[in-house]
Amino acid sequence: MSDTLGNIQTRVRWEARDGEFNLTNTSGLEIANNTYRRLAAIIPWPELNREDTSASTTAGQESVTWPSVKYIDVTQIELQDPDNNNQYATVVPARSELEWAQYRRMESDFPVVYKRTHDGTQNVVKLAPTPLIGSLTLRITGQIEPTEFSDSASTTIFISELPDDILALMISSQIMDKRNQPARAKELLGRAAELLSAIAGREITPSELRVEPNG
Repeated sequence: MSDTLGNIQTRVRWEARDGEFNLTNTSGLEIANNTYRRLAAIIPWPELNREDTSASTTAGQESVTWPSVKYIDVTQIELQDPDNNNQYATVVPARSELEWAQYRRMESDFPVVYKRTHDGTQNVVKLAPTPLIGSLTLRITGQIEPTEFSDSASTTIFISELPDDILALMISSQIMDKRNQPARAKELLGRAAELLSAIAGREITPSELRVEPNG
């Protein structure tokens, strides 16, 4: 089950052989959060899969404001289809600028492709052809960034403790690397990679887990 940053700090102190290292001060939180995000981005954790339905279309307008959800990776965008009882239909990413331009020149209809971009003010998703009907809900599915740790009581999102052990090993490796103990750092990262490989069902190399030390 999810564990607190305070308990992860206990693991880190043991593995790093340092009874005083603080994960909850400014620099410690930065290390913890950087490493947490790195671990989250390695494999598609079920705990970090999210659907967002806060965005909707405006008739005749190609741009829809991107939701505030911090996605690491978007795996699918769907749109309610009014011709199919508002069931969701997949809108695919444009494969090229040429394809995007071709659909963009079409008359307003049900969108076929999308393009993520920034309009100079905010992140948006553009739809082509331009939506003919407004108030159709977009359903965006993907992997999100985990919520940052803010204090010792902050918890990870994982449903088992093994990922918390991996996180502690990754943080401990950074500490050892920073203190010019590369052999110990390599050992810790190797153990983390071995454990994550068991979860992922594929080989994870230590280099995939490496986070450059701060400072």
